Amino acid sequence: MDRIKALAADLPARLERLKARWPFLAHVMGMVDHYTARRGNTYAAAISFIGILSLVPVLMVSFAVAAFILARQPEVIDQITDAVTKKAPGQLGRQLNEVIDSAIASRRTVGVVGLVSAAFTGLGWMALVRNALSEMWGGRLKRSAVLGKVYDLGMFVGMGVMFVATIGLTVVTTGPIGTTVLEFIGIDDTAWGRLLLRVVSIAVSLAATWVLFIVVLSQMPLQSIPVRAVATSALAIAVAFEVLKSLGAIYLTAVLGSPAGAAFGPILGVMVFAYLASRIVLYGAAWAASDPRHADLLTADEMEGDEDVEKGPVYLAPVYEVARTPSTRQLVTAAGIGAAVAAAASRIRRKS
Repeated sequence: MDRIKALAADLPARLERLKARWPFLAHVMGMVDHYTARRGNTYAAAISFIGILSLVPVLMVSFAVAAFILARQPEVIDQITDAVTKKAPGQLGRQLNEVIDSAIASRRTVGVVGLVSAAFTGLGWMALVRNALSEMWGGRLKRSAVLGKVYDLGMFVGMGVMFVATIGLTVVTTGPIGTTVLEFIGIDDTAWGRLLLRVVSIAVSLAATWVLFIVVLSQMPLQSIPVRAVATSALAIAVAFEVLKSLGAIYLTAVLGSPAGAAFGPILGVMVFAYLASRIVLYGAAWAASDPRHADLLTADEMEGDEDVEKGPVYLAPVYEVARTPSTRQLVTAAGIGAAVAAAASRIRRKS
């Protein structure tokens, strides 16, 4: 028992020696501490919940507009739909496919109401993501409410365009261009030719996702974050998303096969996938923010008020309660009432 106590007492010192010997381990532990201190799990849960609420109107409006533009090219719509659903594994992909088909079928009824709904929910989600990423870099910053909404709307539209461009690049690479190149070389019917196309498609998707998350990590926080500070984190996030897409189907199948999954259906799988994706992004931001080389980029939270301002000492003084002394008027009044009561009692006795 004494040996176990001694080992437990020596554990912090051992850990500090390991951190000094392995800077990577020190950075990992610093990232975890930073993520926890900046309420990463809370933000991830909120982002995933609001994101699910925003996903349906945004997808419906996007594919309704695409259906109008590409009405004479249904094969292009099918390729884009397949690319979107393949980004999400398992049951989640089928669920998104149903939403997209519904949006395309009812594209005439989506109209302005759907556009306004998508903009409103998208702005709320964008503001939440911006606050979460800003929190990872030290805290939130004050800004104009009106200009902030305008900036969020512009960023929301820009991110949507980048997301569509990423999907389009993947579709073109794995579709017409990739097939044409393989046919030109003469290896389109070979197994290693299909393998080469698969590898190229993954590489293109990884590169496009990397660029997308570089923009997310550097432009969405309210602080001014240079690209060099987040390039490594963005690459790690892109790789993690590729792995999540590959292994996510297995994980979601296990989740949906549980009693809770049977009770709540595919929505539980969607929430799990969104929560994991949100945590990956926030962990990437925490990795960059906890790097000692980026300490000059951290800021103080301007929304907390003056809670951290040093206050002066507080003095506690005892309070004494003293019984009040009756005043002269109260004594004279009481004597008069007593004399009157005594005279009345004496008169009653004489009459009796």
